[in-house]
Formats: sequence, C-alpha cells, structure tokens
Amino acid sequence: MSLLEIDGLTIRFGGIVALDGVAFDTAQGQIMGVIGPNGAGKTTVFNCITRVYTPDAGSILFEGEELRKLAPHEVIGAGVARTFQNIELFGSMTVLENLLIGQHSATRSNPIECAFRLPRARMEERQCRLRANEVLDFLGLRGHRDTIAAGLPFGIKKRVELARALVSSPRLLLLDEPANGLSHEEVQALGTLIRSMRDEFRLTILLVEHHMGLVMSVSDRVCVLDFGRKIADGTPDEVQKNPAVIEAYLGATAS
Repeated sequence: MSLLEIDGLTIRFGGIVALDGVAFDTAQGQIMGVIGPNGAGKTTVFNCITRVYTPDAGSILFEGEELRKLAPHEVIGAGVARTFQNIELFGSMTVLENLLIGQHSATRSNPIECAFRLPRARMEERQCRLRANEVLDFLGLRGHRDTIAAGLPFGIKKRVELARALVSSPRLLLLDEPANGLSHEEVQALGTLIRSMRDEFRLTILLVEHHMGLVMSVSDRVCVLDFGRKIADGTPDEVQKNPAVIEAYLGATAS
C-alpha cells in the first residue's frame, strides 16, 4: 500500500490552471523527486498536501486518510512535515526554541498547565527537549543549540529548518528546494544527509529540487511536472531518457 496517493489533483488561480489532474503515489520509505521547469506546479503540490491551498478537484490520501478533510494545523499532527524554499525560522529565538515550537502539535498541555508548570506540562517539556537534542546531535547542530537563529550562517539555518521538521516525528517529509543557496560541497553533504534521514527516522521523502544532480543521485523515483501536468514518472534513469522530459527542459524534441 502506498503511503501517499495523489489522484486527479487540480487547482486554478483565476484563469490559470496551476495543477491539471496530477496523479502519483509514493511507497513507504521511498525518496521521490518532484521536478520540472519554473512554474511547473511543484511547490503548489506541496501547498495542497499541507493544506495551504485547497484544491478544486482530486484526492490526497495519506495512509488511506483524505488530507483534504484536515485543517492546515492538523496536517503536521497527522504525520506530514515540510521545509520551505525561503527559510521560515523564528529569527529572534534560539535554535532550541525553534525546535520546541516545532513540537507544539505533539503536546497536550493546556495554557493553565503551562503557565503554572503543572506536572503534565513539565513532563512534556522534558520530552520535547530530549527529542530536540537527539535531532540536533544527528544533524551536528548541538553546538548551535543556544544561538539566536537570525545570526546563523545560511547553510546552518537550512539544517535548523530540517531539524524543526524532524522533531515533529513525521512519516512523510516534504523538502522544498533544500539545496537552494548551498555551495557544491554543501550539496554533496546534503545528498548523504537526505539518505541518512530516510534510514534513521524511517521517513518517506518528497523532494522538490532544481539541482538535477542531487535529485537523480538520491531519488528512488522521479515525477516530472510541466505546466501543471505530469509528463513522466519513473526511475531516475527512465526519466532522464524520456523525450517529453528532454523537450520540457531543453525546448526541443529529443532526436
């Protein structure tokens, strides 16, 4: 059974059809790349999955449950987390504080329990700190734990955003342009990290990325979008040889 099944996903913005009947599925434990030229609809797919956008048609099944029925804040509680093209950290907070906020959906203490530090609130805080420290250690970020996020180097900020997604214990992780702005060496390290995260945290990963070397080296399967439609879906080798994909990227039919 697929962990994620998308079928007939369609969304319009005025007269523009951003997604037109997109369909694909992802098995448990897979890394699936989602690629396409600028404006192909890649991030729009992510925004539909996480309920930032409401599709006009189609279904998004996660572990057999329809995500379209959930409110945006309920999606992370269902087991779906994401990063963003543009870093969305709380710049005035420390790295640790950002990771504690990332676990908010997993806590059950009410405002009174938190304000008076009643037993359940204290227990949940301890658990959240332990989880945060485990993820910081995995990503090599323990030394930055008490640093204000705004002052961190760009590459470290990207890792902190990854950490904030991981602390919510997702089963599906959506990575939106994680290599954007990274150096060649950092991109190479990112490829190794993505595979390690999948294995260590038993994740299924959807990867939207323009860096083709990264996508093709880490993905088990690749879905290609162009003008809001799926034009290919297969292994990296199959996709790279697909004439429709070559035409979409090069603007000329492959000979």
